[in-house]
Amino acid sequence: MTRVRLASLAAYAGDKLHPEGPAGPLPFSPDISVRARNVVYLVCGWSGKILYVGSTTVGVRTRFSQHLGSLTKTLDWASVYIIPLTDGTSERDVRRIEGRIGLAVGPERNKALPRIAVDC
Repeated sequence: MTRVRLASLAAYAGDKLHPEGPAGPLPFSPDISVRARNVVYLVCGWSGKILYVGSTTVGVRTRFSQHLGSLTKTLDWASVYIIPLTDGTSERDVRRIEGRIGLAVGPERNKALPRIAVDC
């Protein structure tokens, strides 16, 4: 993924994007140093293909540790791109942003992505 592509995906966050901005590629590990608690992340395999798009409102360390509980799922997860969101971002907005980014990239292994609802 290029920096331009990552920046274009981060733009889906709009004013919810954390000032530190997107980061990556980083090795997939719970030891990633990310200050933001609310994050959308894109996981790539060794081939560089995007395998999974997810989000967390509990922090990267906690969420990635949960993922690592399923080694068959994460064995080929090599790197991750982080799109940090502001602390005030609601869970609903975090999921909406995850859904938009997931729709844009079409990850290979997501079973489902959050639905993108439009308020009327």
